[in-house]
Amino acid sequence: MEIKIIGKNSSNRMKMLKNVEKALEAKENICNIQILEDDKYKQIYHVANTPALLINSKVISEGKILTEKEIKRWMLASN
Repeated sequence: MEIKIIGKNSSNRMKMLKNVEKALEAKENICNIQILEDDKYKQIYHVANTPALLINSKVISEGKILTEKEIKRWMLASN
């Protein structure tokens, strides 16, 4: 599973990253987390608002911070 977070270094992006890491603690699969700060990624993935969460290159959310529970739900649905 590949997880990407698009956004500049901000408190919202850090909160999203923290929630993703918490969601992955119970997960036994190996996941690759990438932080994409460059604005070109917003254009590539057609994201208007940050932070954005992508799982397996699919945009899951943009412009809001998902909770650990919501992230787990999306991770299960993406398997």
